[in-house]
Amino acid sequence: MIRLVFFFFLALGLAAAGWWLASQTGQIVVDAFGREISMSLPVGIAGLLLLTLGLFLTWQGTAWAVNLPAALRKMRVLSRRERGYDALERALIASASGDTKGARAHAEKVKALMDRPALAGLLAARSAQADGDIIGAERHFEALLTDKRTRLAARRGLTETALQRHDHTAAIAHAKDAFATDPGAKWAFETLFDAHVSTRNWAEARETLDRGAKKNHVGKLAAARRRAVLLSAEASAAEIEGELETARSLAEKAVSAAPGFAPGAALAARLLVEAGKNWRAAGLLEDAWAGAPHPALALAYRDLKEDETPKARAKRMNGLAQINADHRESIILRVETALEVGELAEARSQLQGLIDTEGQTSSRLCTLMARLEKVAGNKTQANNWLRQSLGASDEPDWSDLDPEGPAFGYRAEDWARLVYSFGDAGELIHPRHERFERVASDGAALLLANESEAEIVVEAEAEIEAETKEEVTVEVKSKPKKRAKKKAKAKKKEPPKLPLKSKIKMIEPERQPDDPGPGAKADPTDSVLKRKRKVH
Repeated sequence: MIRLVFFFFLALGLAAAGWWLASQTGQIVVDAFGREISMSLPVGIAGLLLLTLGLFLTWQGTAWAVNLPAALRKMRVLSRRERGYDALERALIASASGDTKGARAHAEKVKALMDRPALAGLLAARSAQADGDIIGAERHFEALLTDKRTRLAARRGLTETALQRHDHTAAIAHAKDAFATDPGAKWAFETLFDAHVSTRNWAEARETLDRGAKKNHVGKLAAARRRAVLLSAEASAAEIEGELETARSLAEKAVSAAPGFAPGAALAARLLVEAGKNWRAAGLLEDAWAGAPHPALALAYRDLKEDETPKARAKRMNGLAQINADHRESIILRVETALEVGELAEARSQLQGLIDTEGQTSSRLCTLMARLEKVAGNKTQANNWLRQSLGASDEPDWSDLDPEGPAFGYRAEDWARLVYSFGDAGELIHPRHERFERVASDGAALLLANESEAEIVVEAEAEIEAETKEEVTVEVKSKPKKRAKKKAKAKKKEPPKLPLKSKIKMIEPERQPDDPGPGAKADPTDSVLKRKRKVH
């Protein structure tokens, strides 16, 4: 509406101007080139306007003709760019949809249509990588190394392709170059760290971890835990190579990084004891127990003194348990210590309280209760607890600690797993328990190690056989002969009942060559709490 009003008034103004011009009188005389041209004023002004319009149109036409080739070239460029963007869009959609062949085809079109070598090369490399063409992807990524803008992306791509080829050396080289170029690249840190851990290069992994921690690529707590595992793994390797001083120094650093890391603390304590630094080892184990109690720490602490009376040892062990009094392992330690010195009431109170608190009994707690009842002379209750342990839930109770070697006995691959399981989640692994190397699949009876517990198994078997014989005798006396004969025939058809020990042998797992197995004879003077163990 506003436009209509505007044009109306514009037309009205032009009409008024034309009427005014036509009403003017006068002559315009042009005298040039020997001729004299005379015209009225309105005609002269109209002619001048037409001449100006003609000159303007001629100039514009000439300019258009001159610029026509450039305009045509620009139109072709815009058309190619538009088709290039369309191909780029189709390539990205195909890549996201999993159509690798379509992505590569459209990537080739992008390369042909768009004058963007970096974009086209990166798209072609990613498409080849998604299609499984590792060699082609590496060729494209290597071409992108010459451009500063795409160098970091090219290094990442080359690292990924190297890992796909399981070439950890090349992956480490590319990731190291990328991390040196840009320490803020988290992918470079993670790739480099993981590659060093995979190749068991503990020192390089620790150095990379320190640099990554400065850039906040990993949390402070996780970094400290990972550092403790790496130092312990490096110390273990140094010990194997005979470099005891280096191993001891690395193990102590591991404890400083994470006092609650039991494998590192046990290793450091053992190395310190071998060096004659028992007091240093004691303080280290006490700090570790305060952080995270573990049975291996208790064994290492107990073995710090050899010539010691049972009461003095019990007092010292109770002092260790008091450092973290409410922890489950501290309670179990007090129970075992009380059993050793014959304080049955205290042991029963502590163990029963633990069972009531947890609401369920594991095979470990059932075995402890069976030992308690056996020492108290309650054979029937001991046998009942032993039977209950066979069906109770299993737990990695670390009762398979090697009495002659390292308590944990971690291999290189186990240390590598610990870097993440303990470093990120704070959880220890129990490889021997997982591999069933020294622990039976079911039944706490296979874990029994001293003579008194072995007697419980034998007595339980004897009681079962005695009860069976008694039932058969009563049945024969009270029933007529015919029914007794029927009973005997039915009994012949039934499969023979295996005694308890035979049942246990049936579930015995395959043992390692160095494992004497649960059937090995135990030294009568050798108890669980008194035998000497070297802890790692």
